[in-house]
Amino acid sequence: EADLKTTDLRKLVLFKELQLLKEFEKKDISLAKRLESKHSEKSEIVSKVAECQDKLAQKKVEIERLLEKDKMIMSEFHSALGDNNKFYDLLLKIFKKKIKRRVRKGGMEGEGGDDYNSEDEEDDEEGFDSDEELDDEDEEVCPPGCDPALYEKVCELREKRLEQEDVYAEFQKGVEQLKKENDMLIKKEKVIDKALRDTEADIQTFQTDKQRKLNELHVVVTLQMAQVRHLHTPDFQNKLPADLSKSLVFPSSELSRLGSRIKELQVEKSDLRKRQKALRTEHVVLGRDQAAKEDKLRELDARARDVQMLKFGQVINLEAIESVGVNKGAEELKERIKSVEVSQDRALQAMQAKLKQAKLDLKRATEQSSESLDTVATLFEQQHQLENALNNKQQQKVATREPHAERKERNSLVQLVKIQAKEIEALKLEINMLRRKGGHVYTGASAK
Repeated sequence: EADLKTTDLRKLVLFKELQLLKEFEKKDISLAKRLESKHSEKSEIVSKVAECQDKLAQKKVEIERLLEKDKMIMSEFHSALGDNNKFYDLLLKIFKKKIKRRVRKGGMEGEGGDDYNSEDEEDDEEGFDSDEELDDEDEEVCPPGCDPALYEKVCELREKRLEQEDVYAEFQKGVEQLKKENDMLIKKEKVIDKALRDTEADIQTFQTDKQRKLNELHVVVTLQMAQVRHLHTPDFQNKLPADLSKSLVFPSSELSRLGSRIKELQVEKSDLRKRQKALRTEHVVLGRDQAAKEDKLRELDARARDVQMLKFGQVINLEAIESVGVNKGAEELKERIKSVEVSQDRALQAMQAKLKQAKLDLKRATEQSSESLDTVATLFEQQHQLENALNNKQQQKVATREPHAERKERNSLVQLVKIQAKEIEALKLEINMLRRKGGHVYTGASAK
């Protein structure tokens, strides 16, 4: 019968718990759906962010490839011109010149062709006429004396470079668009993360509130008589009182621990009393020592006052005298600092003088190098003129001229060209030596 009653009571508690759970079920389901929705949104936005970052990585690889092509075009330009080309500056200006060209409509249909709208196409069509007028007004021509084939090659390379710039600009637009999309997705992800945290906090608060409501239900616990012990008083000897409403259920193990704790506290109290007694004795001894030292200090103060009155006729403030006196340590430190500053100033002046001399040497070397370059350019021009003169004379042979005199003149011209070539080589060596720091200057003996 006791077990049946216990079972009935347990069923009653479970029924009350079931009623509470049904009350919280609707909100529980709503929060669960909300959490699942936020998780799905989080997964979707994470996949979009990953996809956008993959596209950005691919775009960066393509841009690096375009930059490599640009470097190849530049190296091809340098190799076409060669070294010491007198038209280098003019051809480089032509190569770097920005010209307006007709935009090819089918150039970038794969990547960003869909971005063009009708307004852009109308702007392009309006710009074609103005571009043609500008090309007519500023028509380029081959510099005088320059090889037309080389000029055509430079124009072709410029066209390639401009095409690469157009492609690079389109890729850059795509990259900027992807960056904006990525930033927007990251902002959305942060908003979803905040909503997800808020949802989890709401669920945690709801579960805590539900658990608190469940804990408020009264639960009946069945105890056997052997498990019950009442700390009897003289009024209730070997009997349980009729009213247990003011009694407290307390484990017997905790009661035993509290009993042992009473003994521990008694021991600690005894130790503290012994320590207090020792501290009192020490306090009395220290008080006596302090009184004796104060008496001794007063006696010494009186003797010092008497001595000052006998010697100076007044009491002297020794602390003021010590503050006014010279601090030898501080003075020595000041002298050391001053000597270090003087030595550092001297070293700084020496380094500045060396730097000034080095700048003068660099200026002289630069001037000498410039003069040598001018000389080389003059000699190159003379060599070119002599070669042209030699070629013209060879083509315009006179039948009546003696072969011996013609051969002699040709040999003299060849000898002069060789001498100037040696002088040019010597000047080149001198320029290379002047570019280096230190070393001897090789002047080179020119045969005349």
